[in-house]
Amino acid sequence: MLIEDEGFKVVINKNSHTFLMIFKNNQAKVLGNHSVIGATQESERINKVKIELLKAWWPNMVRMRFAVILPFGDVYDAKNLILMKQLGCTDVIGHGPPTPKGSEIWEYGDIIQIKRHVERYGLRLEVFEDAPPIEKIIYNLPGREEQLESFCKSLENLGKAGIKVIKPQHMPPIPNMIWRTEVDKPTRGGATSTAFDYNLVKDIPPTVKFGAYKEEDIWKNLEYFLKNVVPTAEEAGVVITFHPDDPPISPIQGFPRILRSVEAFDKLLNLVPSENVGICFCQGCFAEMGVDVPAAIRHFGKRKKIFFAHFRNVIGSVHEPGGFQEIFHDDPSGRVDMFEAMKAYYEVGFEGPMRPDHAPKTIADLLFEFLGGHTGYYMIGKVLALGYMKGLAESVEKIFFSKNSEKK
Repeated sequence: MLIEDEGFKVVINKNSHTFLMIFKNNQAKVLGNHSVIGATQESERINKVKIELLKAWWPNMVRMRFAVILPFGDVYDAKNLILMKQLGCTDVIGHGPPTPKGSEIWEYGDIIQIKRHVERYGLRLEVFEDAPPIEKIIYNLPGREEQLESFCKSLENLGKAGIKVIKPQHMPPIPNMIWRTEVDKPTRGGATSTAFDYNLVKDIPPTVKFGAYKEEDIWKNLEYFLKNVVPTAEEAGVVITFHPDDPPISPIQGFPRILRSVEAFDKLLNLVPSENVGICFCQGCFAEMGVDVPAAIRHFGKRKKIFFAHFRNVIGSVHEPGGFQEIFHDDPSGRVDMFEAMKAYYEVGFEGPMRPDHAPKTIADLLFEFLGGHTGYYMIGKVLALGYMKGLAESVEKIFFSKNSEKK
């Protein structure tokens, strides 16, 4: 198969799984599969042909894997799992098991019981949105060595049970770990959502219990953690991911918020280079940073460092007057082009899962309080968001990939 453009042509050999790019000067470059194509940066023309290569090579693409957190109590509640399946979800992004008093080890028997429970409903459970605690390690508190040992034992149990991805909590061990300065700010149609303005918190003093930390010390502690757990993670086949600080601005209450930029995540990934260290790509937090979100998806996705994603949008950013506010996923006033974001995930071969993140509270949530929920996690906004995401994914697949499939 041949694709031509000004300056080069591409010969696709499906038998050998390679692409041969021949330039005007007759120099040839053998490119590998779609992930290598995604990482190619030789010229703008090569980047432009990337989608055409994907159309020809992978006409069916990845069918994006979706999850959602619903408000019927715990995520593993049967009502939640049944509704997830009814809404077309493929995955559950779950959490680890409770532990007995005095223990921080996630036991194999408890993990496998959760996994089997989810699978009975026809859903997949490979990602935990938490991990055994690490605050003693990151904030250099008494008991850090015991916590390291417990974490590594938990990694072994997670891998044995088939859990592939976890997300330790590196943010401060305080009630305001995730800061918002408003929780009921009006948005579209009078619905309410959360907002954050750094000017309202920047002068709050450090906590009495913890005092003030230096940023370089948190980075040093994070590196210490990774050096001690990555070998076990690699052996167990478990990926350790990190979520951006929320909000991504520093300091707050004496705590440095170190994962607050694209550059900070580059630094994180270089502390202990490993295929088993990656990112929970929270779109909302990267939007809060004020960065180009589709570009950030491509930046990390081409390195295969995104292992699950939170789909969210905001207006404003932490660096703008008035800060940011969370909005409906389909609100066109948001700073992120959500279609371009979804397309970027496909371009880098991201396989998911992804879930809708925080959504506004609607009048229906007020009228039907029996549905439950809490700030950012009410029923109507989440169902709307999931449907919107599935529509975006279907549009990307049909626009960019189905035409080639029809020709065959």
